[in-house]
Amino acid sequence: MRTEFYGKRCPVCRNIFREGDNVVVCPVCGTPHHRECYAKENKCGVEEYHASGFVWKGYLPGEEPEITVEKENNAFGSAETENTNAAQQDGNIPSYADFLKRYEDRSPGEDGVSMKELTVFASRSLFHYVQAFSAIRGFGGGKKRKTFFNICSGLLAPMHQFYRKMDLLGIIMIVVMLLPSLLIALNENYFMNNMSFYYFFNFLSIAEQILLCLFGDYLYYRHAVRKIRSIREKYKDNANSDEYYAALELAGRPSLPRAIIGTLVFVLCSSLILVIPGVQ
Repeated sequence: MRTEFYGKRCPVCRNIFREGDNVVVCPVCGTPHHRECYAKENKCGVEEYHASGFVWKGYLPGEEPEITVEKENNAFGSAETENTNAAQQDGNIPSYADFLKRYEDRSPGEDGVSMKELTVFASRSLFHYVQAFSAIRGFGGGKKRKTFFNICSGLLAPMHQFYRKMDLLGIIMIVVMLLPSLLIALNENYFMNNMSFYYFFNFLSIAEQILLCLFGDYLYYRHAVRKIRSIREKYKDNANSDEYYAALELAGRPSLPRAIIGTLVFVLCSSLILVIPGVQ
């Protein structure tokens, strides 16, 4: 199959062309079809547009000529989108056709979840997460990995975790980040005489942020897989319906109120720790 057909849509079955598909083109307008679809209809799937002079140029009648990727309109997502630079350095940024091919891939992976389900669940910063999920799953025969750089996951913790509805991880991060301050507040005299502990705790804080930047997308991937499986159980008799994908999008849609509440809880807990010596 010619590369210009990758990620394009058959006008008969409306499915995306994939590698290895047997494709034929209409001799009049050049529109590609699955061979079996063309044989079934015994005519071009867009024959009604021939009279108007339609010629296939990479898209079907009524479709946009270019694929636009939704961008996040806030600080969380815009930084995530910029993080695709790391993938670009590895040569992994796909063309728009390849992007669509991955986005529309409904074949289940080893975890039983398709790229279509994962990317619909990710909802925002889509181009970043298509790259992250592809790297994690070893898309196209590449080496699987658990690291994919996401600066928001580390530098904006725990806000980012709550924003992505990973509430348990957000709570864990609050505990982990506040524990050194709590220990110092409870034993201030001891730590004042042992400054090396301050440096040690600062080092741990930086290490936590780096680890989250590297492994945050993998943690989000595992979270997404669990949620998708749970939602699919509710739609097991209608798992390819628009309602199912709408439920995935709603469940994975980022929550700014969660991020705000998580931040307020973090700030409140930090403030309470600061007054502990005064209480004593």
